[in-house]
Amino acid sequence: MSTIGIDIGGTKALAVRLDDGVLVDDRHTATRRGALVDIALEAVRGVWADDVDAVGVGLAGLVQWPEGVLAWGPHVQGTNIPLKTLLEDELGVPVAVDNDANVAAFGERVAGAARGFDDFLLVTLGTGIGGAIMTDGSVYRGESFAGEWGHIRHDTAGLLCDCGKRGCWETVASGPALVRLAHEVMTLNPEGSLAIGFGSRAIAGEDVTAAADAGDEVARGLVAQVGSELGRGLANLIAIFDPELVVVGGGLGSVGESLLGPARRVAADALHGGNHRLLPPILVAGAGPRAGAIGAAYLASSIRS
Repeated sequence: MSTIGIDIGGTKALAVRLDDGVLVDDRHTATRRGALVDIALEAVRGVWADDVDAVGVGLAGLVQWPEGVLAWGPHVQGTNIPLKTLLEDELGVPVAVDNDANVAAFGERVAGAARGFDDFLLVTLGTGIGGAIMTDGSVYRGESFAGEWGHIRHDTAGLLCDCGKRGCWETVASGPALVRLAHEVMTLNPEGSLAIGFGSRAIAGEDVTAAADAGDEVARGLVAQVGSELGRGLANLIAIFDPELVVVGGGLGSVGESLLGPARRVAADALHGGNHRLLPPILVAGAGPRAGAIGAAYLASSIRS
């Protein structure tokens, strides 16, 4: 069976093609402003083959399941877009459309850090914070939109979020949060290591995590600050779901110990009943940045089986 999976986020799309579960092609494209169906078709056609049996799509937004309608997304343009139907009409093959974190959870379960686990949480860090709940080996979606914990009210007097509310968790624990902190430091200290290293060029969260991994102490401090906010939120999720495992991944650069070390320490300290229970393992996603696209391709294979 040949399936294509695409993962569409706020700034880029990744498409992969799997033949009998083996990765045979992948391609990144920038998500330029335009109709969502055109962005999706461009990504699919980049890895298309004549023998493709089905296509899976992961979107950063609220996706009605199983209808495959994008209801709304703070980082993806459009509302009430019947993407599943539009793509099936264009491609002539079955299409499954789901939230990007849900498909990434599939990817982690089949090819990443969650192999062998039936009950785990996935937290994705990138332009925002996404999430997925895997229970008894299946994604829990609620009515459709479960796992949107990037918009938990982390601080009601906090920053304005892209969703229009104030104080959402992702305003302090995401790629843009890290960039904002870096810009604040560079403005206050124009002769400092970050200002000299980055100059006047535009930066992303991945740049700050890369600087931290390369040993820049200022960058490490900023990543640790974001990691601490991540840990506060993770403690809340663990108190609610009591998962076997928490997997942290997404597009925020090389998620590693500079981020997860502070997150674990803060989560352990904040966890309800922490003196009488163990913090579940909090691991780096193992399927890498392809997790969402690979998971979408596996989701596509399930609608053909």
